[in-house]
Amino acid sequence: MANQFKTNHAQVCEAWRLLSAVERAVYIEAAIPKLALLTGDANKARRLFNHLLSAAPQLDDVQRMTGATGESNDLYVTARGKTMVTGGETAKTMAVLGQLIAALLTGNEVILHWPSEDEMCIEAVKALYATGISDDVISIANDSQTVTLLYIDRLAQVAVAGNHSEVQEISQELANTDGILTQVIAVTDMDGLSEMLTPDYLYRFVTERVRTINTTAIGGNASLLELGT
Repeated sequence: MANQFKTNHAQVCEAWRLLSAVERAVYIEAAIPKLALLTGDANKARRLFNHLLSAAPQLDDVQRMTGATGESNDLYVTARGKTMVTGGETAKTMAVLGQLIAALLTGNEVILHWPSEDEMCIEAVKALYATGISDDVISIANDSQTVTLLYIDRLAQVAVAGNHSEVQEISQELANTDGILTQVIAVTDMDGLSEMLTPDYLYRFVTERVRTINTTAIGGNASLLELGT
């Protein structure tokens, strides 16, 4: 039974990853009114959240690269994987929810962990579930210590909102973990949220991949086949 759960969980998360960013944005956009109300400044929050969602088309861009004759090479971005979104004692709700939206928009599986604001986390997740996002894709982990969660198997990245010392503490702890390299995505400007407004912010939640197709083998360039005759 446990194996079946794990299989279904992986399949649901993979299905979320395989959606386009524009398709994922539709789900998230439906939750923005409720998420914005949780921040204490709904107007500012809506502007920030909509700014993040407006970048969805760029995330779906595919760049054709120059390659060897007889093949096509397309560069695109995809989710990094399991992502923990957390807030320190100095974090503000808008920053944490902004990181949450960014992680989901880019196709990642998300674990939300902010024990000091557990009620807010519950309401935020409920708003996202109501739009059709699965509880396999986003879950809350309030019953564990942050340090313990940093040792989760195959944790790809931690999006942390807080001051510099809180970010440094998490970074140092991650340096002691085994397995894959876990990236830290920090937001420390609690008032201006300047990190989220930079052009490369969302790209910190993704990784680049190249799709290569042998066009000769599938008859994509018949003139090349004639060269051998």
